[in-house]
Amino acid sequence: MDPNKSTREEFTNAMVVMPVPEFASPEWKKYVHASQVLLDKLAHHSAMASNMQQTYMTPANSKNKVYFEWDFVGRTLSMFYDVNPTLQNLSKQEKEKWEDAVGRTMFTKMLILDTGPGMLDMMTETTYPEQKGAHPDFEEEILELARHLSD
Repeated sequence: MDPNKSTREEFTNAMVVMPVPEFASPEWKKYVHASQVLLDKLAHHSAMASNMQQTYMTPANSKNKVYFEWDFVGRTLSMFYDVNPTLQNLSKQEKEKWEDAVGRTMFTKMLILDTGPGMLDMMTETTYPEQKGAHPDFEEEILELARHLSD
C-alpha cells in the first residue's frame, strides 16, 4: 500500500484481515489476534472519525490519545508480522523484534488502563500541546481488550 495514497482506514483494514497461518505458534497467534482486534476497535472509536479517511502520511486532524494508541498498536502489529509465526529458529533480529513487540504490547496495556490524567495523557500533551485537557475516554470494550493483552 502507498502511504501517500491509502487512507488510515485502508491500512487498518489490511492489518486486521491479514490471515493467521495455521502453523503459527499459539503465542504468536495470541498476540497477533489481540493486536488485530484492538487496532480495529481503536480505529472505530469516535475520536478517530476525523482521521480515518486521511491518507496514512497526512498529519492527523485529531492527534488525541486514541490516535496515539492506534498508531502504536498498528506499528506493534507490523512488528509481529515481521517475525516467523512458528517462533522457531528465529534470527537475532527476529528475536529482538519479537521481544520488542511483546514489550510494546505490555506498554499498550499499561497506557490504556492508566486512567487520567495518566502517562498517555501527558505523553500526548507533550507531543501535541493543543491536546491539553482534551482527552477522549477509551470505550469499555477497548479497556476490556487491554485488560487481557497479556493473558
